[in-house]
Amino acid sequence: MAGLQGVALDRDAKDLICKHRVGGFILFGRNFENPRQLAGFINDLQNLALSQPDGAPLFISVDQEGGRVARLKEPFTEYPCAGVLGIAKSEELAYKFGCALAGELSAVGINMDFAPVLDVNSNPANPVIGDRAFSDDPEWVARLGSAFIRAFNDKGILPVGKHFPGHGDTSVDSHLELPYVKKDAGSLENIELLPFGQVFKKGLDAVMTAHVIYPAWDDKYPATFSEAILGKILRKKLGFTGLIISDDLEMKAVADNFSLESIPALGIQAGLDVFLVCHDTDKIRTLHDLMVKEAEGGDVVKKSVRQSSNRIAEIKARMKTATLPSPDDFFNAPGRQTIAEEMKSYIPA
Repeated sequence: MAGLQGVALDRDAKDLICKHRVGGFILFGRNFENPRQLAGFINDLQNLALSQPDGAPLFISVDQEGGRVARLKEPFTEYPCAGVLGIAKSEELAYKFGCALAGELSAVGINMDFAPVLDVNSNPANPVIGDRAFSDDPEWVARLGSAFIRAFNDKGILPVGKHFPGHGDTSVDSHLELPYVKKDAGSLENIELLPFGQVFKKGLDAVMTAHVIYPAWDDKYPATFSEAILGKILRKKLGFTGLIISDDLEMKAVADNFSLESIPALGIQAGLDVFLVCHDTDKIRTLHDLMVKEAEGGDVVKKSVRQSSNRIAEIKARMKTATLPSPDDFFNAPGRQTIAEEMKSYIPA
């Protein structure tokens, strides 16, 4: 999955789809002018992808959590952070929020959202999670996260839970450096893993990994590249059968500690299904070429790649890809702010 620089189908986008056959795109504010433009852009991307030999629909994704992580601005609704749902302790409100948010994304053709945050807000000094998490109580993170996920599934948008196995107790930002969570395995299971284990039973089909080292499980590799964490804990212990998507591989937690050339082997061996690069199109092309070369390796690598391909194909087969009508009617409809206002009523004075 790749980032794009423009607001319309340009040479770079065509190259990534036709030559490098990316499986999807992640959108940012730089790609958005207004809902009509965005819907047209997404239609053009999907139509080009589907026109290719053995063409498949694209994942069209965004980080739209509410609060301080919301890439799409007005007229998209300005929802407060997920932490207010933890204050409200209302699964009903979490469900209504999920329905409202998913409806806005669906109106322009976005079919995947990197939400909900399933991290537990257990470290007040955490510089990157904080009120993006539902709660400091893992049980409430699980309950509210499950309601949000149910809403997205009902609306036909793929939610991606993040950041597995938990980024809530870090003291540094993985965008800037490589964090460590130095808890024992029992504490990690009781706090970090609890929400993920619960929501997997409720129908979560995709997770994003954390660029964080957990020495109790693996003192060498962050979760993104850890077979011990992704294979033994996520797949075997928790029984997760959905997609494993990396966080942005350009973040300094990865870029400052692992070469681009090493990423395909590390990711495939660990069990990544989708490799995410958000910004540099040259890195995207280089990584693609490296991944193709790696995938032509031995039988073990080929088996892993086939398994990932099958998981992706299974989820894409369920996705809606019809050409969208103009989203003007949706965004001009009265009353869209109701859920946001209800959530804001729980913000402490």
